Amino acid sequence: MNSFREQVFYWLDAGDSNRKATTAIKAIGLLIAFSIFLAVAATEPVVRSSQGELLVKLDIIVAAIFSVEYVARLWVSPLKKGARNGLPGAWDYAITPLAILDLIAIAPTILGFISPELYLLRIIRLVRIGRLGRSKHFRKSIKYFNAAISAKKEALQISAIYSGVVIVVSSVLMFLIEGGVQSEHFGSIPRCLWWSVITVTTVGYGDVYPVTALGKFVAAITAISGIAVIAIPIGIISAGFTETLGSKNSVKDSEVSSRT
Repeated sequence: MNSFREQVFYWLDAGDSNRKATTAIKAIGLLIAFSIFLAVAATEPVVRSSQGELLVKLDIIVAAIFSVEYVARLWVSPLKKGARNGLPGAWDYAITPLAILDLIAIAPTILGFISPELYLLRIIRLVRIGRLGRSKHFRKSIKYFNAAISAKKEALQISAIYSGVVIVVSSVLMFLIEGGVQSEHFGSIPRCLWWSVITVTTVGYGDVYPVTALGKFVAAITAISGIAVIAIPIGIISAGFTETLGSKNSVKDSEVSSRT
């Protein structure tokens, strides 16, 4: 039994260097993606009315697999380095954020058996997307992203100030120009802020727009300025990524050269 328990441990928690663990983690990752797909599809009335029975069956199967995985992780958690033996070690794992996410993801299916009206609560299964944090590639991507942001922190602050100035100035101008014409939409600066943010970010819902010639001119200048608001941070972050990856490759090259 101990031998089988150790094998289960290596399948689930031995780390990315272990091929068995990597295979199990990839399989669980695919199952998480499938469960999220089911949760999203279940919110569509047409799909739910035509394929509701199939969705329920698939949901039960997925929940059963997740339940087995959850129990298995509790079972092998005392084998982790530094973990307490027996039930205390299992309890230590059960109160970790990832274990709580797993339990929350399983609970909606159980609630569905208690009351069918609670079926939509299974959308809570989406919280399992937090399990992506187990992925080595995801952690590496976050690490590089944070490094790029940190390296360009000052430049991004300047860009944020520029964005704030454009939004505030355009809001004030539109209040002065359009406030008397369209009091419902531009009757106060806070109302103008909605229009300004949407215009600067180049979303342009079209629900609020100026009707006067001067207002349209200000809107055009704001929209053009919005291009810079979007382009500048993107360029800064891209440069940060390039520098971060370049420094990483330089370190690797130096390590290789030192070994040779």
